[in-house]
Amino acid sequence: MRKRMLFAIVLSAFAMLPAAAQTAAPDGMVLIPAGKFWMGRTFSIFLDSGDLVPRDKMDDRPANYIYVDAFYIDKYEVTNADYARFVEAKGVRPPWHWPEGQIPKGEDKFPVANVNWYEATDYCKWLGKRLPTEAEFERAARGGLDRAHYAWGDDTIDKNDELALLAPQVALRNTATPVPATLGRPGANAVGTFAPNGYGLYDIIGNVMEWTNDWYDSNYYPFMPKDNPRGPESGRYKSVRGAGYADQGGHGMEKLVSYRNFSDPDTRMTTIGFRCAK
Repeated sequence: MRKRMLFAIVLSAFAMLPAAAQTAAPDGMVLIPAGKFWMGRTFSIFLDSGDLVPRDKMDDRPANYIYVDAFYIDKYEVTNADYARFVEAKGVRPPWHWPEGQIPKGEDKFPVANVNWYEATDYCKWLGKRLPTEAEFERAARGGLDRAHYAWGDDTIDKNDELALLAPQVALRNTATPVPATLGRPGANAVGTFAPNGYGLYDIIGNVMEWTNDWYDSNYYPFMPKDNPRGPESGRYKSVRGAGYADQGGHGMEKLVSYRNFSDPDTRMTTIGFRCAK
């Protein structure tokens, strides 16, 4: 009798879990648990400007304590090889920089780029997935380090610089040490080259920036819903997250896990890729 009661209690608790938490993670994806976290930046960074008054970049403030349901997200950025299968299956256009429509030699495992937001969305839908929301992306990027400045903690530079992967000679304001180049390359590296974050996600900060599902609004945070925020209903630009190899602002803000960027959804850039969620 007691065993049956215990089984019933366990089964009932399991049924109350979000759908994403009830099954094993699909191949190549990681389960990010449901929970609350601080989304946004809790401290000030004053940037140089054309006048004499330093201005604080405010689009990731104020920080909000929000709840996000459990979800899955790709362990790696979508690679050229992944996207080539989509191109072949659906007959869509390949990225324009692929010579004669073929993956550049030796770059099968490099993150796909020169894919606009609509193409990234279509790829994810093809696999029964979607692009992550901004809130999901930041929760995943934090790797369980709530309120940390960077994906690896609060140190200005990752001790091995394995997560940042920014462009060469990016000198941060409070250090004379430049951030190394990405293995000496003037671009991205193969996905998974460096260590993952606390959730086991690779290149979530660094390599290429990544499309998210949300429309971008610089004034969204003061009015953000506290449960599963999904961005504004409409807009001109889509939010882009995760510092990329080309980010080389002297203030170093691009490395912050809360850092927000944006681009026109029709834009194709060598510095923007994506990963999927579900």
